[in-house]
Amino acid sequence: MTRVVVVSPEPTPYRAPLFDRVAARDDIELTVVYAARSVVGRDWQVPIHHEARFLRGLRLPGAARVVRHDYPITPGIVSALRACRPDVVVVSGWSTFASQVALAWCRVHRIPYVLLVESHDRGSRAGWRRAVKDAVVPRLVRRASGVLAVGSLARESMLARGARPDRVGIFANTIDVGAFAQRAAELASRRSEIREEFGLESGDVVVVCLARLVPEKGLDTLIRAVATAGRPVALLLAGSGAERSSLERLARDLDVPVTFAGDLPWTRIIEAYVASDIFALLSLRETWGVVVNEAAACGLPLVLSDQVGAAPDLLRDGENGLLVAAGDSVAAAAALAAIARDAGFRRRLGERSRQIIEPWGYESSVASFVEVVNAAAADRN
Repeated sequence: MTRVVVVSPEPTPYRAPLFDRVAARDDIELTVVYAARSVVGRDWQVPIHHEARFLRGLRLPGAARVVRHDYPITPGIVSALRACRPDVVVVSGWSTFASQVALAWCRVHRIPYVLLVESHDRGSRAGWRRAVKDAVVPRLVRRASGVLAVGSLARESMLARGARPDRVGIFANTIDVGAFAQRAAELASRRSEIREEFGLESGDVVVVCLARLVPEKGLDTLIRAVATAGRPVALLLAGSGAERSSLERLARDLDVPVTFAGDLPWTRIIEAYVASDIFALLSLRETWGVVVNEAAACGLPLVLSDQVGAAPDLLRDGENGLLVAAGDSVAAAAALAAIARDAGFRRRLGERSRQIIEPWGYESSVASFVEVVNAAAADRN
């Protein structure tokens, strides 16, 4: 049996089920050490069915402006690693104190480590940030016994920085694809009723977006795109955030029919997809975007910006949706209008979304995890 410790910033609803399935195996003894209950202020209630430890630490003031999340100082990571006596350590990212100390601890104790990576190189970033990544990350990658990347963009980034192709596996940010698809099928007969509950007009072609109402999600671009596309296109926005009042004002100014649904409980998320006709995510920056997995599993056409990390893997331009440049409301409007005006086109795109997402369930990611950590353990032996 291989003893594996994962060092992760926080539990998430798209990662915890994967760890649950790894922990259920007979050949892996898994412990996940979390730096905090949340490092980005999430209020998720994530069920955990794997061995988990939560570190205590002091928040470093101002860190979020630099690393885009809290940076808890957690010296307890050392005692946690020592107590677990791992054969392999899987380190999620490199921008938390816990992950940085874990990488150093592995080097000192000659324990092989595997990098779990979401970040990629698409899109612009501050020059200093790129310089730091180019200076530091290649050394971490070359010393790693393996890499688990969430998708193609992250994989390309790691290969460009020296990862061995035969030691890179895909460990996706994903969902229970089969369960989502089945629940959507069960709800299909209630579609009209669900639309009424959301306050949607029966004749509208509804574009749905589930996202935090923050600037990087490009929701102002989406509202402008819906305004340009014109009726019968309408918008359903689910989520909360500091931008809600400004987005409501923009929608009023442009006379855009928008339903702000707020944060939805888990049971209603699939209802939002079933009530809708098109899914759109026009983020200016998005490492992946699990809502894309959800929408595809529910059989929706996709309109994504070229900054959405999931797009290279889950969008086939013209087959299950359309790709547009981030921030380009005119291009997004043309994409929405093209899909909205042809019900047959929408149906074909949606069916293709279901086909493309099918291999992106839990099973293949769990298999990749096991393969990469076992190869790393063999390095130690």
